[in-house]
Parts: sequence; structure tokens; C-alpha cells
Amino acid sequence: MTTSVIHALDPATITKIAAGEVIERPASVAKELVENALDAGATRIAVAVESHAGAIASIRVTDDGAGMSAEDLRLAVLPHTTSKLRGAEELASVTTMGFRGEALASIAAVSRLTLVSRRAGDLLAHRLVVRGGSVEEEGETAAPVGTRVTVDDLFFNTPARKKFQKSLGTEIAHLAGTIERLALSRPWVAFSLAHNGRTRLSTPGTDLLETIASLHGPELGSALLPVEGAGPLCRVSGFVAAPSVQRPNPYQVFLSINGRTIQSAPLTGAVKAGFGTLLPTDRHPVAVLALELDTSLVDVNVHPAKRQVRLSREPEVLSAVSTAVAAALDALRPGRAAHGPAAPTPATYPVPGAATFAVAEPGLAYGRRTDRQLRQTALDAVPAPEAPAVEILGQIDLTYLVGRTAAGDLVLVDQHAAHERVLYDQLSVAGPIEVQELLVPVVIACTPQEAAVVDESRAALAAAGFTVDEFGENRYAVRTVPVLLGHEVDPGVVREIVAELIGGGGGPDARERLIRLVACHGAIRAGAPLTAEQGRRLIAQLYAARTPLTCPHGRPTVVTFSRARLEALFSRR
Repeated sequence: MTTSVIHALDPATITKIAAGEVIERPASVAKELVENALDAGATRIAVAVESHAGAIASIRVTDDGAGMSAEDLRLAVLPHTTSKLRGAEELASVTTMGFRGEALASIAAVSRLTLVSRRAGDLLAHRLVVRGGSVEEEGETAAPVGTRVTVDDLFFNTPARKKFQKSLGTEIAHLAGTIERLALSRPWVAFSLAHNGRTRLSTPGTDLLETIASLHGPELGSALLPVEGAGPLCRVSGFVAAPSVQRPNPYQVFLSINGRTIQSAPLTGAVKAGFGTLLPTDRHPVAVLALELDTSLVDVNVHPAKRQVRLSREPEVLSAVSTAVAAALDALRPGRAAHGPAAPTPATYPVPGAATFAVAEPGLAYGRRTDRQLRQTALDAVPAPEAPAVEILGQIDLTYLVGRTAAGDLVLVDQHAAHERVLYDQLSVAGPIEVQELLVPVVIACTPQEAAVVDESRAALAAAGFTVDEFGENRYAVRTVPVLLGHEVDPGVVREIVAELIGGGGGPDARERLIRLVACHGAIRAGAPLTAEQGRRLIAQLYAARTPLTCPHGRPTVVTFSRARLEALFSRR
């Protein structure tokens, strides 16, 4: 009788563990199947998703690749089987998209998997049905050359994983983002994605520029700069958008290495570093870049789903990327290019650093905008009895108000954080948000991933004051906005709100995130000159807020140095 507490797992459990590593969500299934299609030489790949009762019920991937024989079909669904690798010595030089071997077996272990495949020389296709890892059906059928894989009942035997899937809109957004990245990494392959028969994404399969235009719209295409760079270790090619096209997070930096789409914080940072001071520190570029490296320099097996890679000479590769991006942006310098997108025009109001310590004169054009913003938030502001009377002395870098109280205390106020708190409190009150129709509806073009988030968030957007209607494929018209944003809204503001929603998706907390976003984008900006009177009005509104000392993000709005503290700092007591 053994007393060992360690024992070997059965094959079914091992396969389910492997599925947990590779198959995180429906988008993971689509990624694995599409990569197999690419390795089979497909030139057209169609992904079709069906959903019922608010959940994804079926994923089907159809390609025109090489196809498989009946014997290969049977082997393909077994663990650790592959046509792409013969031994460990080939691990360092693998060039295919997939090679781990257990992708199909992992999918089959947690779903009902149907494969139909036909080679060019075969009269009939072969069909195989596997459920929970066991073969249920096998035979011949009529089908075109290529392979069709259908996944039904995903996670039927792993209820915990099924339970923790996100909402339908979030899962569709992840699917669209996955196919979008794959299409940008292989622009010569035609991709399509449909959900319940509605086309979400379609690319022509011609070149990268047309693929970008089909996914992101012609507006972005007109702002792209070609990137071409070659060094001793790698070649960099693709496009970056002009600095005037920027995002609040790096979700639109698309990178691939040797045709494999990847996510890499260092490489994303290298792309931004190529912009130098052309982008604010909290903003990110839009870029689609392909890197070609010797396979011996890339380890693609550091992540179960192969999303991340390890580079053996990373500093040199990062330098090559930054240099190539910087060279492309040189075209924006005056006299460097006869055609192409123009550099962003300088602001018509003072910028931070232009005046180190001053107050603005009344009547500036930007001051009229600030007046409008303060009038809007003054409508609901109730003066607080404990609000201190503050004499405004000036602004530091057009960002921080400097004042003093009657007691001699020094007060510093972050003007953006302060007004953001005022807006947030007014938007957060119970009941509907007061809205107004725009003079001209704002039309925004979205990527397929963004469109999925907008579709899911329509109710939350409406609750936050935004009436959004479809206006063509992946285009939306915004017809109403919260009163606090004014009668005319820059399309960029709405576009920013959509972009920031990408990180969080939809769900029950979408309205809360939207309110924070509206408060942030509707507030007085850092860099806006304020008169002494405007400063006093802002501080009065701030102290009328429920929690005046922090903004909705938790940052302080006011820092006070008491007279006693100032004396202590200067060793006067």
C-alpha cells in the first residue's frame, strides 16, 4: 500500500488544464483556428459567430487553405500532435503561427468540435465530430477545398470557466480586436468577421494601407506616414499616424514579428519614444508596424497563447524601432515633404510654461470657453458656508491656481481636478442627466472592436446623456450630449470617450465610467488661462461639492499651507 500523496493525472484532466492555458475566452478559440488557417496557406478566412440568450453559442472559421486528409483529421485532435515541428532542435527556428500541438485538442476537450476538410486532389471532404475529447462522428461529405471548423457548446464541461466569461458585447469586442490584429499582421489575406449574420469586419486582402483603411476608415488613412527602416538585426515597416491622431491608451499600437501578432510593452514604448516630445506623456500613438528578425533572436514560446515574445537582443531592436518611427515623422518638418499630413497647428492660447506665474486678462478667446464651462456648473452649485474667501494671486504653468486666505494660508488648486470634481458630483446625482441636442450631430468612425463596445454601451451612453444612432457600418451619429458639455462638441471628445471605454468594455459599471469620462473631458483643462474672477468662481463651486478635496480619480484638488506650516518650513518658529 502506497502512502504517496503525489500521483499522475489522467489524460482528460491534463487536456483540460492545457485548455485552461490556451483557451481563455471565445476570442482565444478564434485566434487559434485562424492561425491554423494561416499556416495552411489560406488567402481568405471567414469567421462567423452566433449568439443566443446573451452568450456566444457557436464560432465557425472557414478557410481556403491546403486542407487535411482523414488520417490527419483524426491525429489533429489528439494532444501534442502537429505538422509544424519535428523535434526540440526546431523550437528556436519555428516560423509558423502555431506549433504547440494541443490547440485543437484543447478546444475539443471543452466543446463540441466539428471539422470538415478537403484537399485539392480529393473528390470529397472528410468530417469529424469530437465532443469533450471523444470522437462522436466520422465520415465523408461535400465541401470546397479548405477547412471549416465549428465550435459549439464552448466550456460545456468546465462550468467555472463559462461562468466567468464577460458580457456578450465584451466578448464580441475581444473577438473583433483579435481578428483585427491578425488582419493587420497579414494584410495580403482577406478576412471577414460576422456576428449573427451581420458583417463586423471585412478586409480586401491586398496591401496594408487598404487593410488599415477598411478597418479604421479613410480618415485615419489620410493621416498615415510610411515607416521603413533596416538595421543589422531587424527590418521595420508599416505606418504611423501623425501626432495629431492620438489615443488615451496604447490599444491602437499594432505590432507583429515575422508575421505573428504580439503584445509587447517595451516595443510599444519604443514606438512612442520615436515620437519624442511630439506626444504628451499621457497620450499614445496609432501605429501598425511589422518587424522582421532572425528567428534565433525571438523566443515565441514564453506565453501559452503566444501573445508575448522574448527578444535576445532587445535594446538594439527597440532602438531600431524608435529610429524608424522618428525618421518617418521627419516628413512633418517644414520643407521635408511636398505632400502628406500637415503638422498640428500651434494652439491659439498660451501653453503651459509660456508664463510661469500670472493671471489671465479678461476677454481672451479661450477665456470665453472657460466662462461657458463655469456658467454650466454654476447652475447646480450651492454656495458652501464653510468655503474660504480666497484671493487669487496667479497661475503656475496655467495649471495650478495660487491664492491666499484671510488667515494668511497659502492655497494651491489644480484647476482641472477641481472642475472635474464639480462636474462629477453634478452628473452623479440620482435621476436622469439633463441633455441637449447638438446643433450638428457628431459622426464618429469606429474600428470593429470599438463598434462592439459602443453597441453594448448604448444604454449606458444614453443614461449618461449621449443618444447614439447607427450611421452606416461601424459609424455612429451622436445626437445629444449632457448639457454640461455645451451645444457644440468636438468630435474628438466623443471619440476619446469611446477610446477610453475600450479598456473597460461594457457591463453594469459602464455608466459610472462614462460619468467620469464626461467629467474629465468637460472640465477646464490644464493649460487654460484663468482670470482672477474665474479662479474665485471655480474655488467657490469646488467647496460646494460633496467631497471637494479630491477629484474622481482620487487625486488632490487643493493643497493648503497654513501660516504656521509656512513659518515652520522657513524655521521661523
